[in-house]
Amino acid sequence: MGTVAEHLFLFSMIALSGSLLWVHEAEAQRGLDLENDTLTQSVFIHPPLDVSGEGLDLTTSEHEYREQLRLADQLGRDFIVEKLNGDGISRPYPPETNGRENEDWYGWRRDVLAPFEATVARVLKPDTVNTPGTMNRKAQPGGIVFEDTSENITVLYGHVREISVEEGETVRPGEVVAKVGNNGNSRNPHVHIGAWEGDASKLGAKSGTPLQIQVDLNAEERFGTEEDTE
Repeated sequence: MGTVAEHLFLFSMIALSGSLLWVHEAEAQRGLDLENDTLTQSVFIHPPLDVSGEGLDLTTSEHEYREQLRLADQLGRDFIVEKLNGDGISRPYPPETNGRENEDWYGWRRDVLAPFEATVARVLKPDTVNTPGTMNRKAQPGGIVFEDTSENITVLYGHVREISVEEGETVRPGEVVAKVGNNGNSRNPHVHIGAWEGDASKLGAKSGTPLQIQVDLNAEERFGTEEDTE
């Protein structure tokens, strides 16, 4: 896989049977009390995009915690594809384009991969496409809600398009489920991922336990590729 930047924990030597990890040490974000055990709970996912072998990087940033946000946003992560250019600057689009069109962005319409073995609880199909630099808060964003009932975990993928799974379907880690989009509350092509403890009924809720997103950098070795299973 490509380099995953910013605050990702590397668990490359751990074989996992479930999706949830308890991290032994964690530093609480401002506004969160570590004694409440919030940041010691994390969801461990397959990388949502595969950029290996293309000279690209998968970069990510975690949202700043704000309790007034929905669970899917409180500790959510945004994933974006970038490339290190000849001038030494990593950008999500070629510098000569200035990213004016969605098609300029390296991540636009790339395959989006399932986080772990899960049931698709909800599918939200987008009704608009944003132009980079603008957003439409009133539009229906594209989304997929995944449930792992054995671990009592729900994960939301946001701003996706061309969704290829249906509600009730079971997916495996790394399975293609959609394409990267730019819709709803989004200014550029990327994938937003949020997670919480509990089922899909908490979609839109603000109270509960948000989970930090951690990425399995050895997912391909652990689970194989989609082609390996065909």
